[in-house]
Amino acid sequence: MNAHAPVQQAPSILLLGASGSGKTHALTTILEAGLELFVITTEPRGVETLLTACEARKLDTAKLHWMEIFPARPGFDSLEQMAKKVSIMDQEGLSKLKPGGERGQAQWIKLLMGCQNFTDGKDGKQYGAIDSFDTSRAVAVDSLSGLNAMSMDITIGDKVTANPGEWGIAMKQLEKFLMLCTSNLRCLFVLTAHVEREVDENTGVGKIMASTLGRKLAPTLPRYFSEVVLAKRTAEGERESFEWSNAELNFDLKRRTLPLSSKLQPSFAPIVEAYKKRVQMIAIEPRT
Repeated sequence: MNAHAPVQQAPSILLLGASGSGKTHALTTILEAGLELFVITTEPRGVETLLTACEARKLDTAKLHWMEIFPARPGFDSLEQMAKKVSIMDQEGLSKLKPGGERGQAQWIKLLMGCQNFTDGKDGKQYGAIDSFDTSRAVAVDSLSGLNAMSMDITIGDKVTANPGEWGIAMKQLEKFLMLCTSNLRCLFVLTAHVEREVDENTGVGKIMASTLGRKLAPTLPRYFSEVVLAKRTAEGERESFEWSNAELNFDLKRRTLPLSSKLQPSFAPIVEAYKKRVQMIAIEPRT
């Protein structure tokens, strides 16, 4: 990395949408925009979708890298132990259990280790910490649903219920992770998320927001992102089309670079180009 490269806050994008709305597919437009793309996928068949999209767009995958980190810990042992407890205990007894299981093997720890040294699932090559990446790269986490499950798993282990304090712990560590990704990275950051209806406790109004832990976290997420966009899929007969929107009513959306529209092209290219221009504007000549 150039020691004299300008320090410019990179864009962070929260891409919302239902399953099948093209969120993962759209990540490949980052490659089209000329950036090297590093994807942490927490969803089964996420890599399959990425490769299919690259093939459809005729993109070279040399600059596509991925890590698969799924929420569930390996093996059925913990599920068996949990099932035995459920079979003999009532709800009150289950709620009083202390967190158990091999939480030291939780996938949340694997996620953090991967962020400290991204190891490509394609060829095993190591790229170092993602917070050392420069403006030629982008990091995407696909998706928040997997992060939710991992954060809760390391908090409660094999318990089947969580008390309010444990919910708070899981929410806080998830929030800290997202704060770090949206504040400390010099590369573009993207998080995909499914959606659900929540009541904004500040306004009392029901809105559709990112699906995450608890009711208090979802309304706070947009503040960390420069763009919050909704991915949409429409179908007529056997034809389908995909669009983005930052102008939907009753959705918690946000814009800075993209124009206000309900019919945006599903592409990160305009955000990447605007970011490149900002970097050029503050470019610093190397010291002699």
